[in-house]
Amino acid sequence: MTFLKNSSLLSFTLSSFFISSVLIAKVSAMDFPPASVNVVTAKIVTLTPLVSVSGTTVSQNDSKIAAEVSGRLVDLSPIGARVNKGDILAKIDDKHLKIQYREQQASLLNAQTQLNFLETEVTRKTALVSKKLSPRTELDKTVSERDVAKGEVLAAQARLDRTTQNLDYTEVKAPFSGIVAARIANLGEYIDSGNAIVRLVETANTEASVFTPIVAYQFLTQSKELLVESPLGQGYAPIKTVIPVADSRSHLMEVRLDMSGFNWPIGLNFKTKVASGPSKEALTVPRDALVLRREGISIFRINKDNTAEKIRVTVGMAMDELVEVIGGVKAGDLIVIRGAERLSTGQAVQIKDNNQALISGSTAAKANK
Repeated sequence: MTFLKNSSLLSFTLSSFFISSVLIAKVSAMDFPPASVNVVTAKIVTLTPLVSVSGTTVSQNDSKIAAEVSGRLVDLSPIGARVNKGDILAKIDDKHLKIQYREQQASLLNAQTQLNFLETEVTRKTALVSKKLSPRTELDKTVSERDVAKGEVLAAQARLDRTTQNLDYTEVKAPFSGIVAARIANLGEYIDSGNAIVRLVETANTEASVFTPIVAYQFLTQSKELLVESPLGQGYAPIKTVIPVADSRSHLMEVRLDMSGFNWPIGLNFKTKVASGPSKEALTVPRDALVLRREGISIFRINKDNTAEKIRVTVGMAMDELVEVIGGVKAGDLIVIRGAERLSTGQAVQIKDNNQALISGSTAAKANK
């Protein structure tokens, strides 16, 4: 009797478990509809291996303008001042040079007067010698003194010209149009000849300096422009020159870009990409399609019955957001790029048009139900 009761209880328990399992399965099926995913088509495209490098906008002329005469600094352009070629950047006290100029004018006048006197003496003594009224030695002596006087006139004129030039140098002028980026000296300081006064930077015709791997040389010589990107925007900059000389340690060579079409400040850092190898045709998918796990890399393909299929792949060459995949995939296959994290092989899916449609409760999601 006890055995029959136990058997009946066991049968009832098993029946209840079976019914509960069926009910749970039905509830689960109702609670978990097909997984929503975004897909793209696997495509064969031309891939070029690219390496990302940094660059900096530079000026064609970035100079420290120095004094060419010594003296006290009495005037100086402010930082940020925009100047044209020939404008005065600074002035040096010229009082002592003006005094020196007047002294050398007087010296030149004295030398010229002495030369005029000796020229007259040579003429007079030449006439006396011709009439045999004066010895030849007196004439020769006067001619010698006249020639010395000519040299003194030339020397006095050279000293005066040098002082005139130094007076011009007291006005430090801009050798090119640009902006005063820094004051290296200050008003009132005594400046020696050769000391820098201001830093002048040309902003009209900017360039960019980019250091690239030497292996990119053959590809850069075949290119005309590079895409540059910075916080201020992006655009294509023409390649101005490729300098085929690499540093022995870094193995980087310099490339100059023409940045005259960009309104970017000097010193701005930016990014660009250069080819580092030959191009090739490859089957590609977006990087977002890759599912990375410890056991390897895989992607999910959507079959005609709207079920997911996990495919193990090997990753090859990459370019921007595309990556080459090698495995059981062919061009035209629908590949999951959103919603693949929790998929499994054979799981039913619902393809959504965009990422917003994947968000539970969103208007787009409701509209696609």
